[in-house]
Amino acid sequence: MGRTRGRTAGPRAGRFRAKIDVPMSVSRSTYRHRLSSEDVRKARILITKDAWKLFPNPGERVALRIGARRFDAEIKSENCVCVPPEHEHYHLICPALKGQAGFKSGALVVIAKDSDGGYRFVEERG
Repeated sequence: MGRTRGRTAGPRAGRFRAKIDVPMSVSRSTYRHRLSSEDVRKARILITKDAWKLFPNPGERVALRIGARRFDAEIKSENCVCVPPEHEHYHLICPALKGQAGFKSGALVVIAKDSDGGYRFVEERG
């Protein structure tokens, strides 16, 4: 094997482009998630396990603000075997999400916890 002295060898040399993509993240008051087509089709937002602490327990109803309007939403749990072992997925379910301008497959959305205990839906550009 020859040495390249830290350079990339071969036909693709020099064509590497880093793609920085933050599909989901969580802080003490916000959750960012990139919507899948299934999220959109089922009017729900997957809540990853690292964000469970930001939301109430499954079965509890929450208020979700979209723009100036408030809607009833619910946290639901479902058993899943997408990867072993069997585990749970949590979802924020709100039929009012369907048809919202920022609620489309591939969109990066933010769910922010408000000081009144409710939640706010925001589309993040980019």
